Amino acid sequence: MFRNSCDRNVIYTISPPSKPEKAMPVSPITLALAFQQMLEDGEVNNRSDLARKTGLTGARVTQILNLLELPDSVIRNLCSISEPQKIAFFSERRLRSITRLPRAKEQIKVSSPRFLVQR
Repeated sequence: MFRNSCDRNVIYTISPPSKPEKAMPVSPITLALAFQQMLEDGEVNNRSDLARKTGLTGARVTQILNLLELPDSVIRNLCSISEPQKIAFFSERRLRSITRLPRAKEQIKVSSPRFLVQR
């Protein structure tokens, strides 16, 4: 606590800054779907515009949007995950390796609920 030298009747209290809340991980699939919606709704004109609006690089936006090339069943499985640890486990980088698998069948197998339990 300290007093203003000009006005002795004013007392200022300094409190410590509050702790920031823990950030909840966001599924990269959810982010990709949001980006796609922004493009479809005309909120942004193209990926470059999306990158500028989100503060990401164009390459990063492309990496995130490429996740939508996964089979629909994989996307549904990933969207259904609600546990923060599992969301964090399936980062964009990890999912990118799944998108590189040559067959949809392999992509589905790797991202199946049974696989999620094993990890």
